[in-house]
Amino acid sequence: MKLSKNGFVSLFVILCGVWVGCSDDHRNAGGVTDIGNSIAGTVTLADGVTPAVAARVVAYADSWESSGISDSLETVTDSLGRFEFDDVPSEMQVLYVSKDAENYLARSVKDSVNYILGESKPLTGSIAEQTTGKVRIVGTSLEASLDLNGNFSFDAVPYGELSLVYVKNGTPQAHYEFASSESDSAEILLPQLEVSEDGDSVLVISDVPEDSSQNASSDSLTEMTVELLSAPTETLYGFVLPVKFNDKIDFEKFSDPDLFQVLSEEGVELNFEVDYWTPSASQGVLWVRLDSLPAGTQQVKFSLALREKALAPQGAFLEADSVMASLHMNGDAAIHAATDSDAAYGVIGYGATLSAGQYISLDSINPCSGDFTLSLWALWNGDNGNHQILFAKRASWADSTLFQWYFETNSDVFAVYDVLHWDSLPGVSLTADSAKWKMLSLVSKNDSISMFVNGKRVSDPIAFQLREVDMVLPFRVGGNDVEEETWNGSLDEVRVVTKARSAEWLRMEYETQSAAKNLPD
Repeated sequence: MKLSKNGFVSLFVILCGVWVGCSDDHRNAGGVTDIGNSIAGTVTLADGVTPAVAARVVAYADSWESSGISDSLETVTDSLGRFEFDDVPSEMQVLYVSKDAENYLARSVKDSVNYILGESKPLTGSIAEQTTGKVRIVGTSLEASLDLNGNFSFDAVPYGELSLVYVKNGTPQAHYEFASSESDSAEILLPQLEVSEDGDSVLVISDVPEDSSQNASSDSLTEMTVELLSAPTETLYGFVLPVKFNDKIDFEKFSDPDLFQVLSEEGVELNFEVDYWTPSASQGVLWVRLDSLPAGTQQVKFSLALREKALAPQGAFLEADSVMASLHMNGDAAIHAATDSDAAYGVIGYGATLSAGQYISLDSINPCSGDFTLSLWALWNGDNGNHQILFAKRASWADSTLFQWYFETNSDVFAVYDVLHWDSLPGVSLTADSAKWKMLSLVSKNDSISMFVNGKRVSDPIAFQLREVDMVLPFRVGGNDVEEETWNGSLDEVRVVTKARSAEWLRMEYETQSAAKNLPD
């Protein structure tokens, strides 16, 4: 691609891995990864200080799989830049905020956000080997047709988190998620994209421009290499890699994650988020989202680079990657009846130790309507004579249980349950050893469920058809309303994904997270 006539091009595209960037928001506070019944937040102008008074705030029902906006809710900010929506339908996943010429588009609505506005910019890109169709931007009415060379352009796109959708013959084919640049360049120029053949309906980079890291000076770069314990046997798209730092970098230079960026080996900026970062002790862990981790990869190379302006990390676990919730237990978990003693030494950074009657609330999210993967790290103090909850989608009474994964003390097994159905997970044997953390994963695929421990399948798939429940039920981790059914131990690194992860994905998750953990075996 060529530069614009004025030579101003922004390649500062914040890739959400293979695509998708569900950052918590742009430069925003908050870490809740689900949608509740209300949305509240504040809006400031581009200076990051001045409240955006009487700014227009609209929540849209739209997604890359839709043909366009189907519904919306609208409000305005008050004299302090604050806004609030009540009773927001779960399908309203896009938020648009505007004040005069400044705006912000968020791909994922959160229940507590702080948006900083910016200005619209032109956008230019192309899709390889395509000559027909159009590109639309989710949450807007903006569309651009492809020319005979596969090129498309928009005169002005909103500032913030954008989802591009390639539409052919009236049907959405694939999508590409990114965040627009904070640089002073006048135009956003995307790398050439192509439709992925992996079946995940994403657009991937086909040709990365050589100057994609032009905003990072060479003297500010610090190159890093992460050696993998073993190479993946299949290509993993949107894989999030935990990277542990100690004396590998200059923590005095890279003291503030808001002031540096993570670049791929090709110089493309990658989304990342911080688990913990302690410059005084020269320690830290970043979660870095890779656009892909190709089969056979033995090492991952990337760079850290200083940026000119502060920008809070954009987040690595993305809704567009089917991630509904990701908790590091570093203060990002809503623990019912929390106390100062809940904090524990986790697998990576901090964890949480639950007492009877406590649980981690994920509000009303519902991964149990199709394929899903639930996982966490657990430190187990063993059978205490009570059922012990790992995940539960239920209210306080037994006949309102949509789904539950738990240790079933009567039969001394791990099991899954709903009000019509109970099944043990055969072959599961966990030693009651308080000195060992284990990564537990449950995969539901095509109405069958299997359990994994430390990335290995420990039970043959069992038939377990999820049912519909005509009520809004809370989703909880580590407990429920029955006080005695709290998990007897500690938890860390909770994930809720609306996709059936492959055995290879779970194996690589276990190996890479083990490599970044606090202590060796």
